[in-house]
Amino acid sequence: MVLDRQSGWLAASQAIPRTALVIGGGVAGCAAAHALAQRGIAVTLIDRALQLASGASGNPRGILHARFGAGDNPLHNFVREAYVHALDLLDEVLPVDSVMRAECGLLQLACNAVEQKRIARLAEQEWPEHLLQFVDAAQASRLAGVEMSYGGLWFPKGGWVVPPALCAALTRDARITQCLGHGVETLVQTAAGWRASGLDAQGKAWSDEAEIVLVCCAHEAKKLAPFAHFPLIPVRGQITEVLETSSSKALRTVVCGDGYCAPSVGGVHVTGATHAFEDESTEVRDADHAENLAKLGEYAPHLYRALDVKDADKLSGRASIRCSAPGSMPLVGQVQQGLYCNLAHGTRGLLTAGIAGEVLAAQICGALPPLPKSMLDALDPLLRVRHQG
Repeated sequence: MVLDRQSGWLAASQAIPRTALVIGGGVAGCAAAHALAQRGIAVTLIDRALQLASGASGNPRGILHARFGAGDNPLHNFVREAYVHALDLLDEVLPVDSVMRAECGLLQLACNAVEQKRIARLAEQEWPEHLLQFVDAAQASRLAGVEMSYGGLWFPKGGWVVPPALCAALTRDARITQCLGHGVETLVQTAAGWRASGLDAQGKAWSDEAEIVLVCCAHEAKKLAPFAHFPLIPVRGQITEVLETSSSKALRTVVCGDGYCAPSVGGVHVTGATHAFEDESTEVRDADHAENLAKLGEYAPHLYRALDVKDADKLSGRASIRCSAPGSMPLVGQVQQGLYCNLAHGTRGLLTAGIAGEVLAAQICGALPPLPKSMLDALDPLLRVRHQG
């Protein structure tokens, strides 16, 4: 393969690879597999777990939370592009049905000085009404169905999805073969491409080979030699599930402040999430439930009282490990000849994984990229690792 060192993209004359291994069965890996399969590439999707979306992508619901910034910088621009792309991709693979996906809208509340300043700066610009609108507390209350103490931003296309259902939809393609229960221990470059090998769930050795490999397994990538020096940071997050009450079931939208709360489904609200760097425990903690509820009480006090939680030590929830990197942008692109990565999406994976998959597919197939060079440079793993090293 011939790489253009100036642009970071393969020459347009380069043949499209026929086979690919994608390591990681979360949203990042499934989105990358989907993008490659759409271009006719036979993909083997590999994950250590016995089912897709077993890690950070395994929460019962995830919200489409795009925190826009007013500045003209790669991160803010990337989040805006990713949000629009995510909505289009969801319409394609997981249409709204109020079971696996709801387009119930999302409120970002101006509940503290930082958010008030950010939203005021955004209000200085013009925005399409279908993308976001500025609302006061009375309007926010009418939209939410529960009294809100703050106004803020209204995202009419926002809402929630069931991440495991999204992963299943993205991989529902005859060109994608799932290889679950297979841990990858080593990656070796060969004359024909790359070979992945390791142990399966029964402890038996296995190996597979393809022309290219995409590593999308979050902070677990550091266990593979080519990524041992990558600045991947594990970030623990815990959600809390709260039973609805006669008052809280009136909530119609996702509400966000320093955390979020989603409308009840099946009699249960989801709220969260905590954020603990360098913590890899998936034990569900009462202290984290208390933190999620305390934050809810700050940005949506009327909703907090409506939930009327009396036995915080009896709440259920789920903890998982997300992956971040310095700079808050994911690491997306080529690492070595035929080796690529899609890592460090942090809390934004539902928004950013889809467009990251398209970035990789375009680079691999020698197509025009879906983003401008400034954003591609900010995503480029080699540039980022070199700069941070």
